[in-house]
Amino acid sequence: MMLVQMHGEPGSGKTTLARALAPQIPAIHVDKDVVMTAIMKARFPREVAGPASYETIWDLARSLLAQGHSVIVDSPAYWPIIEERGQGLARELGIQYFLIETCCADAAEVERRLSTRDALPTNPRLRQDWLAAPGTREPSRQRLTLDTLQPIDALVERALDYIRAGARV
Repeated sequence: MMLVQMHGEPGSGKTTLARALAPQIPAIHVDKDVVMTAIMKARFPREVAGPASYETIWDLARSLLAQGHSVIVDSPAYWPIIEERGQGLARELGIQYFLIETCCADAAEVERRLSTRDALPTNPRLRQDWLAAPGTREPSRQRLTLDTLQPIDALVERALDYIRAGARV
């Protein structure tokens, strides 16, 4: 069993990779934007739905892990508490924690993805400087960083190699 935390800016390919990687581990993919969209459908304002979605994904991840499922948590990990919660949950349950970052070396491609994707209401449509927001930073943990200009099959293989190597440590 393991907990995989995705990281990267919107449009970088986190969800695409998480969806392709989940059946290969196997793991359950928990997408913060799906949870946040559901909370907003219940008419909670965005400023409440955001923090509530993170609380929900961590409680859901804990429940799924306790049931014996590996989990991929899909959300940008720019706020230190996100990384801390993931590491803490893995430590608490005695399982491995992996951090995988997606990036896209082509800014125009990120903008194209954001503007053309089948987006949830919580998905941004424009590129933002996430590290300019108060309280954000790059994760502190060593991680695998993948440029999503590569084919998805190659990205999944690299992610699996990273996980297998960590599992032997």
